[in-house]
Amino acid sequence: MGRVGRQFVAVPFTIPGERVRVEFTRIEGQATLVEILRGSPHRVEPPCPHFGVCGGCTWQQIAYPEQLRLKTALVDRLVRAAVPAAPAVRPMMPSTPVDAPWGYRHKVHFVFEDETAGREGPRRIVMGHYVRGSRRVLPVNQCPVHDPRGNTVAFDFYAAFRAARVEAERGGLRGIAVRVGAGTEEMMTTLVVAKEADRRVREASRKAISRQALSTSVHVNKHAGRDANIFGRETRRITGPERMREKVDGTSFLLSPTAFFQTNVHAAEILVRLVRAEVPEGARVLDLYAGCGLFALPLARAGHDVTAVEDNHLAVEDGEASQRLNRIPESRCRFIAKRVGDFLSRTVKVRAASSTERAASNDVVILDPPREGCEALVLQQVFGALRPARAIYISCNPEALARDLALIVAEGYVIRSLQPVDMFPHTAHVETVAVVERPKAKGRAGTPPSPGLRRT
Repeated sequence: MGRVGRQFVAVPFTIPGERVRVEFTRIEGQATLVEILRGSPHRVEPPCPHFGVCGGCTWQQIAYPEQLRLKTALVDRLVRAAVPAAPAVRPMMPSTPVDAPWGYRHKVHFVFEDETAGREGPRRIVMGHYVRGSRRVLPVNQCPVHDPRGNTVAFDFYAAFRAARVEAERGGLRGIAVRVGAGTEEMMTTLVVAKEADRRVREASRKAISRQALSTSVHVNKHAGRDANIFGRETRRITGPERMREKVDGTSFLLSPTAFFQTNVHAAEILVRLVRAEVPEGARVLDLYAGCGLFALPLARAGHDVTAVEDNHLAVEDGEASQRLNRIPESRCRFIAKRVGDFLSRTVKVRAASSTERAASNDVVILDPPREGCEALVLQQVFGALRPARAIYISCNPEALARDLALIVAEGYVIRSLQPVDMFPHTAHVETVAVVERPKAKGRAGTPPSPGLRRT
């Protein structure tokens, strides 16, 4: 952030402490870096030739140890501004070697577009990422944050399309996504098309599949809309199994081509271990926004009774398939396909009617909401009505985390720890595991005993 008069403005690709010359547009409030007058000692040469124009990484110019420090300070500053009594944030946990923070994205994704060789020339397909702030495609020849195996598969398909003179628009090609196993050797490739692929696309795809043995399965997903989503609703298997097998902290997961799973599996494993360490032995766990069971299944394998609530039916189906694969009995883990707010509303009503139920001192609620954080009603239902002894909040947005923690503390809870994890090196994104507890004393005046978190 820089200051122009009384106005603060974000200046991309700079580092705190630098003195720079910028081009400033007052109406739009935007600044563009023109010249670095006094550089930071933490400034490094970005290794990717596409950095700056590509819409992906934003922090490659910052030495990685300094990235970790800046992210830790960011979480600390935002949380303390919202909750002054919050404990100091623990130092950021990297998910890669500090001297080699590359190749961490186990979900590789590129988009396709046509380029014209001259006004009357032939249209040739290009593959790359979106230009920053636009929907135009920047052709790329590498992506160092992707797992190299996924890059190999994607560029094999791209080479086959170029050799066959495939046109993206005419052939209906939109993009390619490659899921690379971090805990297994499996790989899943999904071609995204806007319409039924034409003959050239089908033939080129068959050649790419036949000459590279990396992909365990290949799928085609149809996405005719023009929104920013990667996938559409319709997916067809071409070869290999319906789901890919991944392994995290000793638990096996079966993943559908379009289902959400953490892009950085090594970071996901750190999150799972952090969460498991905060759940007391024998605790009953309510896992909200559970996805395909990233936390629910390892906790169930560790002996906890878990109720996992998730409104995405595809994620629930994957979670139940993974549960069967791990031979976890239904009595140990139950998935509920329902919106979190709807589930909590019914649960609170049932608990209110069962006045004889007493709280279990070691009950735990896990919240892993989307980027916008939890709805205020959800926070009130969990911390004002259910009142678990402990809650673990996994956040991918420090601003939403700070806002929600202020509401949680207002319900009488205390923040016990804040542990950030670097899910996406070379970006400003931060994942944080926050642990809050209800004081073991009598608690707030007039607060009735918690009815516990028994499954209903």
